[in-house]
Amino acid sequence: MDDEGFDLVSLLCSRLCHDLVSPVGAVNNGLEVLSDESDAEMREMAMRLITQSAERAANKLEFARLAYGAAGGPDAVIDLTQARKVTAALLKDHQVNLDWQCNAESAHRLPAKLLVNGALLAAEALPRGGNVSAFLSQQEKRVKIRITAEGSMLRPLESMAEILEGEIALAGLAPRLVQAYFTGMIARFMNGKLLAEIGPERIILHGNFAG
Repeated sequence: MDDEGFDLVSLLCSRLCHDLVSPVGAVNNGLEVLSDESDAEMREMAMRLITQSAERAANKLEFARLAYGAAGGPDAVIDLTQARKVTAALLKDHQVNLDWQCNAESAHRLPAKLLVNGALLAAEALPRGGNVSAFLSQQEKRVKIRITAEGSMLRPLESMAEILEGEIALAGLAPRLVQAYFTGMIARFMNGKLLAEIGPERIILHGNFAG
């Protein structure tokens, strides 16, 4: 593994741990309440906290396995119906609705991973929630991907377009920026780029790749 690969793994692990700290900590807090409290109402609230937080943690882990994992090897085919379900569950935690538009039931792992990672990147630019559309079309050995984010307040990552296009090196990037870098890396593995158009009310990520 070269230095870039090592740094990428480290940053992705840092990001995943950061994402899981809150829901796992909430589960622990709920368990502490259950062990100390005899009041029925407090115990009910603790159980509700545990249930909701465990679901959030499970959603994050399931998405991480899909988005970052290597299950099935380099030639794996991903069920897009399952990918939609996993992505929608994660985006729901961000108060973001997902409009999934794919003309196929399955896709090679790279286009599928690019779509779901791009959808998360778009959703994270919507701190007050909103809508993300994820479009994938496979025709005549070409793959087209288009992801749109719309909401009342857009806050895209600084230098998102440059990071996606590989114009900014991984070295020195903060963990919160690694999602953009990893998403752009997938596009480069597909011998293309995921381009970003950032406006005041909409973000569009799009690319056209060889199938």
